Amino acid sequence: MTKVIIKDELMGTGKSTRMIEEINNSHPDQRYIVVVPFLAEAHRYAGTLSDPDSGDYQTPLRDDRGVVYTGTGCNASGRTFNHPQSGHRSKVEHIERLVERGCDIVTTHAALKLFTPFTREAIKDAGFQLVIDEELECLSQVNLKTLRKNILLDSGSVFVDDMGLLRWSESSRYSPSDDEGDNVDTGLSWEMRIKSMCDNGSLVLVEDEMGGRNLFIWEYPLSFIKAFDKVTVLTYMFEGSLFSKYLETYGLDYEVHKGVQIPDNPFDLINVVDNSKMNKAGSSEFALSASSQRKLTKDSAVSKDVSKNLHNFFNNSTYGKSNMGDRLWTCLKGSKKNFTGRGYTNRHIACNTKAVNDFSDTFQLAYVHNTFMQPEQFKFLKSRGEDFAPDLEKYALSEMLQWIYRSRVRDDKEINLYLPSSRMRGFLEDWMDGKVV
Repeated sequence: MTKVIIKDELMGTGKSTRMIEEINNSHPDQRYIVVVPFLAEAHRYAGTLSDPDSGDYQTPLRDDRGVVYTGTGCNASGRTFNHPQSGHRSKVEHIERLVERGCDIVTTHAALKLFTPFTREAIKDAGFQLVIDEELECLSQVNLKTLRKNILLDSGSVFVDDMGLLRWSESSRYSPSDDEGDNVDTGLSWEMRIKSMCDNGSLVLVEDEMGGRNLFIWEYPLSFIKAFDKVTVLTYMFEGSLFSKYLETYGLDYEVHKGVQIPDNPFDLINVVDNSKMNKAGSSEFALSASSQRKLTKDSAVSKDVSKNLHNFFNNSTYGKSNMGDRLWTCLKGSKKNFTGRGYTNRHIACNTKAVNDFSDTFQLAYVHNTFMQPEQFKFLKSRGEDFAPDLEKYALSEMLQWIYRSRVRDDKEINLYLPSSRMRGFLEDWMDGKVV
């Protein structure tokens, strides 16, 4: 039976470092697959360097003797973690070869989606452990055009099995080929992508009983998680995550080991702008949510107000003297053009940014967003019953804290924060008061 351990601790407290030490102190015959959000972290775990001539961070640097290992990370104990190489087909095949040979593997969350049923069986036979650094993406909407969705459902190309999963029918009149690539991420035809998900047991149909849109939801196949002897997840605020609901849905037992949850001096570390005039744009419950931001234009009163406040926050020393490199801000990606201004425009990063340490010196932050779960994800979880409805407050708070902790606050250094949404500000203040457990 798979043992699942959740290590729930605040960002910047050394979870990854301790995990590397645990791997280095484990039995030499124990095999690991480590998945991380970004390639830079993959090199940190492996103790490798990226090849500067490759044009990406994925290809490890090599010399005449092979991959260059630095003696750091998991290589400190002599382990030689392997990086699966790019290209959809070649990467799948490379992963399969590495697993079959019993190699330690480090890769990104995105690559974990490429595992096949063959990979799963090889993992089970070899007794691998899985380490997930940051929460695994376990469900997302499959954006398939309505016509194509109807073709699949009406033609009998797919059917629903006893577990509620969509499966590809052997009698389907479609013969998917990978010559019709219409997806820039995989190069596969839409039929081939659907068939691959059906073969993996990762596609769910959520029917709308009120006559609305049916949803195709991709869900990480439980059989892949259960192929590992042990799964260790490094995360924070696990209870508010989609992954917690995923495990609960399938009744998979897990242990939560909690570490530091809030810093000793949160009110000294995070200075939140307390100015009713500057926060007016976010005063209502749904103000600055994704849906409300999509309705804005450059000339909207809210856009003008937010732009003026951002300019004031970043350029007025009243709110902290800072240079361009000290600043960081976010909003819905499509709203960036509406809120831009002098001194901060190019310091924008996505509001769901996690596990990136490139901005660890920043201290002048603006979070112009009101986070809600994607409606498709919420609908999917609710379709399984009220018990599986997510904790929306913890979900929103966790997403925001992940973003805030890209800054120097992770090193217990003071930051200034412009947070106009009254809803998100309330969540943050409750967390700093120790009311969120």
